[in-house]
Amino acid sequence: MSAALERVDVSTDAEELAAILERDGAAIVRHALTEEQLTRINAEVDGVIGATAPGLRHPTSDFFVEFYGGRTIRLDGLPGKSKTFWEIMEDSFMTRVADILLLPNCEDYLLNTGQLIQIGPGETAQFLHRDEDAWSYFKPPKPLLEVEAMFALTDFTIENGCTQVVPGSHLWEPEREARPHEIQRAEMPAGSALLYLGATVHGGGANTTTDQWRRGMFFGFVVGWLRTEEACLLTVPMDRVREMPTRVQELLGYKAHEGIGVVDVGSPMTLLK
Repeated sequence: MSAALERVDVSTDAEELAAILERDGAAIVRHALTEEQLTRINAEVDGVIGATAPGLRHPTSDFFVEFYGGRTIRLDGLPGKSKTFWEIMEDSFMTRVADILLLPNCEDYLLNTGQLIQIGPGETAQFLHRDEDAWSYFKPPKPLLEVEAMFALTDFTIENGCTQVVPGSHLWEPEREARPHEIQRAEMPAGSALLYLGATVHGGGANTTTDQWRRGMFFGFVVGWLRTEEACLLTVPMDRVREMPTRVQELLGYKAHEGIGVVDVGSPMTLLK
């Protein structure tokens, strides 16, 4: 039997959420967004998604063309596109879990990426992977690097490409592959989120519909001394950053991690003044 994918409410204590992640590597969080937040985020991104074609625009290698999908719209720089996103970055179940799991390994953590991922009709399943493999130069044992979530901005169903995830896989040896019966489907209503660790095996599902676009909001935090997947200092315009709460500015990288990430051998926050 495969491990179950536990479902909890957003009001669940952060210590309990962290314990579930340490045990299972993943969980679905119900009511992760309020109805108002869900409505606002979708309204804030509708225009930019509508003006963006599917497929990767500036691939760094041929591998990523297939990995990211030819019928999927992907946009990063989410803090510059959604003011509502600031609220979740600044204070949410995500920050409370990151405080527990990441701060033992760093002075502070960073936004690793803030992306919109809209899987279109006919998209094939993404191959299963671990996001922490982005930092493949680590040799085991390595510290816990990353806490992530995929928020459902529309209903996630098996038919429209809900995320596939393998509970317990964060504890496997790197070469261990998931068997079909071990793969769970993160079906969930809009406003829910799949919370998982960077070492947990997962991947986008196939969209077998002819008329549904599965819209998700993906973001995660990573230890502050590691280079992030998204260059947030470039994807979010500085004029926009100046409007943000201080904590959001810090999470984007404008706070030095002790002696790392300095400007003029000092705090990058001076650039925002």
